[in-house]
Amino acid sequence: MTYFNSLAAEGISPFIVDGGDWLFSLGRLHPNPLLQNQMLEKSKLLIDAYNRFGTAAVALGEHDLALGLDTLLELTDRMKFPILCANLKDADGSAPFPASVVLESQGRKILVVAALRVPPDRFIKKHCMGATFSDPFEAIRKEVEAKRDDVDLCVVLGHINRTDVDRLTTELTGIDVVVEPNSHNGSENTWITENIKTTLHSGTVLLKPSGQGSELARADLWLREPHQEWVSIWDEDAPVGSNIADLTTASLPPHIGRHPGMERLIQQFLRTTRYRAPEADELDFKPSSQFLGATTCAVCHPQQTAFWKNTGHGRAYATLEESGDQFRYDCMPCHV
Repeated sequence: MTYFNSLAAEGISPFIVDGGDWLFSLGRLHPNPLLQNQMLEKSKLLIDAYNRFGTAAVALGEHDLALGLDTLLELTDRMKFPILCANLKDADGSAPFPASVVLESQGRKILVVAALRVPPDRFIKKHCMGATFSDPFEAIRKEVEAKRDDVDLCVVLGHINRTDVDRLTTELTGIDVVVEPNSHNGSENTWITENIKTTLHSGTVLLKPSGQGSELARADLWLREPHQEWVSIWDEDAPVGSNIADLTTASLPPHIGRHPGMERLIQQFLRTTRYRAPEADELDFKPSSQFLGATTCAVCHPQQTAFWKNTGHGRAYATLEESGDQFRYDCMPCHV
């Protein structure tokens, strides 16, 4: 929020979108209802924060379906922005989310379209039984071709295969920006590196923000002629009258500053959400007697243990106990 306020102080009104996978984490999904409830409560905080940001729209990501399609649909009542997905039909054959939305920003009409790569059958059976996913490229193409002549700018959000990204930027005209936070190559993730975060791909702006939430991908765009290719602000040979793009990433380190309104939101969440130790009958697993722990490791690795004890991680779990967060699913993985 502090970063967005700094933009406002410069007279910049940001158009904020998210490419999906922002609400839940499949990697930390646990079958225990107690821990799932923690995920649900945390998601409400994230929604309230996105509302305060002034988020324009978000794409549907696989992780956002972690607690099921019905749960996600219930949460949309709390959102002041739409979740978009052009290629999803529920078990009744209806579209649970709009395929696109046309919004206005700084006097320009902006079409935002989103789609999700087709998940594996096992994922669909577990998280959205009976749902069907059509080809994401064709779903995006249909929306863009139907609406691009009525808008000034077209933005595509998506968790899609890299081959589909290439096709969007080379085979379809009228797409100005593709936001792709987590591209895939078949079933293999293509991790983001420094040289592919932000770039121009065949005249289309390609934004790849950090998947860890520590950076924002930023595009400052000077639109002179709708539906024309974009050129870099650093291109000295760009023709006069070209659409100009200045592409950067904005780092969000912890010391960037805390916004009072966001701090109040977080403190309210902490006061009203009490995580507790689960009762024995709430656990569907028993602690393993074979778990060795750090004490056992120290017998053979005394030097490493001595070093570790003097690091911040050496007392990471103690910090959770001090703050009362030792039973939070989203804290424990990094603190133990």
